[in-house]
Amino acid sequence: MISRLQVATVFVSDVERAIEFYVGVLGFDLVADWQGDEGDRMVFALPPGGGTEVGLYAPGSADPRIGAASGLVFTADDIRETVAEMKSRGVVFTRDIVMHDYGEGDRASDTGDLEAEFVDPDGNRFTLHS
Repeated sequence: MISRLQVATVFVSDVERAIEFYVGVLGFDLVADWQGDEGDRMVFALPPGGGTEVGLYAPGSADPRIGAASGLVFTADDIRETVAEMKSRGVVFTRDIVMHDYGEGDRASDTGDLEAEFVDPDGNRFTLHS
């Protein structure tokens, strides 16, 4: 049976620029670098705190998946502090912090869930959740 998600792929236009953002700005650790035979390249970066690696893949040609909604959700213990720090490092937020009420069940909380949305240099969109 499946035990965990190892890699979530994000399509980028320039791997070096992606490394600057994910490692230099967001503080991820670079764990591997792969070069394909046809000009494509993928690096693997691990968020602070571990978990699923983010594969930053440059396909070597234009690809409509570059600059799209990634569907990836990152978490922060203190979203307000994290958003302020990320903004001070130049990260662009496309949606400020909002509260979502997920109702009843496992996702329910007394205070709701806080989320914000940010983009990488290619315009790939991510959710930050707390």
